[in-house]
Amino acid sequence: MTLRFSRTPRIIKVFLALVLIVPIFTPVNFVILQPGNGTALFPKVLTIKSADVKTYKPNGEIYLLAIWVSTPDAKVLGAEALGCWARADCVVFPRSVIYKRNTSSKAEEVQSHKEMKVSQSDALTAAKNLIAKRYPTIDTSHLTDASIKVDLPNTGGPSGGLIFSLGLIELLTPEDLLQGRKISGSGTIAADGSVGAIGGIAEKVIAAKKAGATILFASRSNCDELPKNIQGISVIAISNLNQAVDYLQQPLSGRSAGLTGCTNLGA
Repeated sequence: MTLRFSRTPRIIKVFLALVLIVPIFTPVNFVILQPGNGTALFPKVLTIKSADVKTYKPNGEIYLLAIWVSTPDAKVLGAEALGCWARADCVVFPRSVIYKRNTSSKAEEVQSHKEMKVSQSDALTAAKNLIAKRYPTIDTSHLTDASIKVDLPNTGGPSGGLIFSLGLIELLTPEDLLQGRKISGSGTIAADGSVGAIGGIAEKVIAAKKAGATILFASRSNCDELPKNIQGISVIAISNLNQAVDYLQQPLSGRSAGLTGCTNLGA
């Protein structure tokens, strides 16, 4: 008796191998986003260069938070996207969600640095306006953008605006706002002190915890994107710079970790 074997199973196996394995080693149209590090503002990153303005030594630390995002020119393989998807601290987005069509890493870098410069200028204006109202005896009229030095290479974007304002207020006023604490935050700042949403807020909660911060200020506009169950850090959702200063002026207490300020979440 002659046995005949069909070639179909082998063809199916080859087809499945191509379908399942080849994409793993093929570039995909996605961007990977991961938590970055927390960078301490004091004593080197944020400094004031003006002989006409008195500064005060901070009693504590303020952290600028960053996230790592693959560049528009990066070739993200299917295996990398799949590995990121499987991790709790990594997010995969379609490239079109993060970057404009036909952009480049160089163009994005230039734009990011421009946004950061504008953010720093607005942060100074917002800080000066708040100081004029709360500390009228302090003269900041001599302070200009040229008076502020930010030593932060390889970083850009507008999300550090809120933290730059808080750092300037801490340096320029005698009040001990930090009270020995390590705080962080992420949000855009407008000249009138309003705090706007930023991207990657959930990843920045992770970055803040890694830096050892016990407080993170976030924009209320980011409430929908904040994790519902936050542990190990107090996340305070605010709408403006005044609210952040109000919170820091409160006496130290045994505040529990978690999210406050997001009324739509019942927090």
